[in-house]
Amino acid sequence: MLPGETGEAVSPHRPLSHRNGGTQWQTHRAVVTTPLPHADSLEFSGLSSALGKIFSEEKIQSILSKLPLNCKIYGYDIGEYSGDDGMDVVLSTRDEQERDRTMHVHFFLNDGPEFRLVKTLQRRFVLEPIEVGFSIEQGKAFVTEKTGEFGWRITGYAVENGVFRRVSQWITDRMPYQGQSTAVGYDRSHDLRSNMVDEHFFGTNTNRTFLRQKYYDLPLFREGADIPLNVNRQIGDSSALMIVRGGSSWHGPEDCSVFCSGVYDSASVTVFVTVHDDRLLYSGVMDSSDHVILSFDFSRKTRIRPGGDAQRWSPNTRLDLLIVMGDGQHRTPVVELRGEELSAAHGRDIAVSMEADVTRFQVYRFTVRLPISLFEHKGMPNAAGFVCSYHDVDYPANLSWVSLASTARGYVPDAPETWGRMHFVKDVRAHYEWDDLRTRGLSDELRRVGVLP
Repeated sequence: MLPGETGEAVSPHRPLSHRNGGTQWQTHRAVVTTPLPHADSLEFSGLSSALGKIFSEEKIQSILSKLPLNCKIYGYDIGEYSGDDGMDVVLSTRDEQERDRTMHVHFFLNDGPEFRLVKTLQRRFVLEPIEVGFSIEQGKAFVTEKTGEFGWRITGYAVENGVFRRVSQWITDRMPYQGQSTAVGYDRSHDLRSNMVDEHFFGTNTNRTFLRQKYYDLPLFREGADIPLNVNRQIGDSSALMIVRGGSSWHGPEDCSVFCSGVYDSASVTVFVTVHDDRLLYSGVMDSSDHVILSFDFSRKTRIRPGGDAQRWSPNTRLDLLIVMGDGQHRTPVVELRGEELSAAHGRDIAVSMEADVTRFQVYRFTVRLPISLFEHKGMPNAAGFVCSYHDVDYPANLSWVSLASTARGYVPDAPETWGRMHFVKDVRAHYEWDDLRTRGLSDELRRVGVLP
């Protein structure tokens, strides 16, 4: 079996280029490069010759001089991932004496007369070094790697506003069951710029789709964490795609839209919700009133079972928090909890506050504080199913015209498999693999002139 022939899901990107002098098969399922005899590494002279068609000898030397000693070059690609229209370079190396399966991936930025080394990341291969490959396109540098017998991962990187960071990730594998791989495959594409996830479960032998869902994955940042300004902390949008029901009675973002963000500390998780509704309606009946719904699933289950059937959900692992909006004047919001077991255990520790944004018309902000014990498993906070939706009533006489906005595209209230997710970002730098190039450049210059040690 050739490396990569077991990849089952279709990648959202074009096949990756290893450019190592070997023979390459390009398919819709995986990319496999097999080296020619005695050509499993690009020698320095070979790389220099290839780059010499585009760059000057001095610029090429600025790359080679920054590589580790006693290393071999296994792959590279050329393209633009920094937003400045200059041709950048990504390449991989491995120490000649290396005994483990670690590859070093070097990102070089075209910086006028020379190339600047902006980041070196470590990646591991399963069988062969050529399983780590590259493609620079659409303003991103993609690194592909084989993660297991059926698993592949493609990670996209870019430089934005002086910050090098991970901006996307696509993975595919088969669902495990009792230590074995099943015939149910999945792929998951995560856009870290928008926090949108596209998840697909399918039969690897039948090509049958069991579930395909787009949803937002809410990142929860530690209170006070150092987060780059260009990292998007919130989920939600104001487009028609967010309206999962009643689109014909939706008249734009001012009519109905919702956004969420969140932080956590050692005691609590705080979710911030912003609602825009041009007309608040309140009634003694829930269906006739405008309300926000925050739904949580703490079961830690996959969306479908390992055989492809729908997952079975227990009401004891669910919690729904409903906020009836009031009328915006005399009647204040009313909070209702649903989920008997969890609300009884944690309800007294849940707090909700609201304020109107005085600078914008009919914009309301909620702060929802939940005990971190809700999310903990064996003393550690864990990801949970999560969705935020808004039930907007504009015409009480015709409830079929109600607009329902949601952070999950296929949201169904009683089907947690259609909801989104929230996860805890414990290490911001590791999660985004980010590096502030401007701060680092300033520090390097201050060291050069002797201001810093």
